[in-house]
Amino acid sequence: MNDLNNNEEITTQIRKFLKQVGVGSHQLIENEIKNNNSNRFDISIKLEINNKGIKEFETIIKK
Repeated sequence: MNDLNNNEEITTQIRKFLKQVGVGSHQLIENEIKNNNSNRFDISIKLEINNKGIKEFETIIKK
């Protein structure tokens, strides 16, 4: 397999994973906000690759 095909396959795999994370996280966050009386939600997602912490993404959502 040449480098171009390999890069395309890797990109496709990454996009599939990110879609799973995005859709799944969205549903979980939405349900938590809907079923909770709090007005503030501190949300974070930690990215790890091979058990190594790469980056943590954080946000605050207010009702």
